[in-house]
Amino acid sequence: MLCSSLLGQTSFNSSIRALHVIDSNRAVFAGSGGLVGYTEDGGMSWDTTCWGSRSYRACFVVNGHLLAASIESPGVVIKAPLTSLSSTTNTFEDTHDGTFFDSMKFFDSNDGILMGDATPDTAGDICLSIYITSDSGDHWKRVQCSNLPEHIEGEAAFAASNGNISCFGDRVWIATGGKVSRVFYSSDKGATWVAFATPLIQGGTMTGAFCVDFKNSNEGLLIGGDWEKMPLNTGNLAYTSDGGETWALRSEGEGPGYRSCVVWHPVNTHECVAIGSKGIDYSTDSGLHWLHISDDSFYTGRFSPNGKFLWLAGHKSVKRVDMNNFIYSTINN
Repeated sequence: MLCSSLLGQTSFNSSIRALHVIDSNRAVFAGSGGLVGYTEDGGMSWDTTCWGSRSYRACFVVNGHLLAASIESPGVVIKAPLTSLSSTTNTFEDTHDGTFFDSMKFFDSNDGILMGDATPDTAGDICLSIYITSDSGDHWKRVQCSNLPEHIEGEAAFAASNGNISCFGDRVWIATGGKVSRVFYSSDKGATWVAFATPLIQGGTMTGAFCVDFKNSNEGLLIGGDWEKMPLNTGNLAYTSDGGETWALRSEGEGPGYRSCVVWHPVNTHECVAIGSKGIDYSTDSGLHWLHISDDSFYTGRFSPNGKFLWLAGHKSVKRVDMNNFIYSTINN
């Protein structure tokens, strides 16, 4: 892999599961092999570099800076200005053997949250590793296990799409899977937490929720399933209208199978898209019914703020599509 800055590159020797869209033309990604990239022209060309050889599956842009969190120990958070991606600063490092960072989101330009699999806190208790920042990611503080719901053995999170966390206002939800699939909820930017059960398939090592997304403070979707049985389209999609306290299975036996990502349209808020290695699906009624619009394999996706473009990332590629043309061509073909 070339780790110097490259322009004119549109395919990459990297598995890309972390994507942040700034506007219609600007987006960033972080992937395996340390590769990160930034475009200002809708993905026609990219400024890329390698932040070491680690793999990154979580990223976000705050105040003109890209932040990315690596997965395996030692887990790090690295920050650099978009105008100079090679000018990096390590803002956090966790050397515990079990460290595995799954997802990162920000509430605003200062307050953010990072989560990973369960590890011991400073008191020696084991729980999901949740860190919060109040200075744009320059410093991170762990939420102690005493402020979290009790950990359940075999519960983890899947770094499949940087979709484990969803934020709306001061509220934040975290989706888990594995032996048990729950939704962790905080109303105060991650200071205190409760956990809610979900009806998703669970009990295996690769089952449960892979992504959560809320379109307002009450309505959200969970998506996932059984990674080892990807065609299975029961027990893999759930909807809530009460802020995540209760969840109901959606489109049972009729919707998409396993998907690693679901995102709400930012303007037409009854529309949503499900994305995964087995294709892309589109709903116009909040996930009740679905239209399969592509067999193309991607891991994650994000809309531009105006909803015109859907950006997609996956194995060796990042792609921007005009959503209206995408849907129109699918329906008419």
